[in-house]
Amino acid sequence: MSENVLSFVESRAGLGDKFQAHYEDAEVWSSFDRIEHALAAEEEFGIQFSPEELTELGSPKSFVDAIQLKLNGN
Repeated sequence: MSENVLSFVESRAGLGDKFQAHYEDAEVWSSFDRIEHALAAEEEFGIQFSPEELTELGSPKSFVDAIQLKLNGN
């Protein structure tokens, strides 16, 4: 996993020192937050998420994994 991606998601998450505790928590953000984070990731990393992918981006871990997949060409 890229530390750059993890650092980006951690900085966007707004969870402070509770990031690790909520890393796999799919209910940590509202749907608006998810879209906001996805748009920021698209701009930061030059990637694009489909509407279907957006529905799966609930936890910080899912964001890290999805960004990594995109950066690896998947």
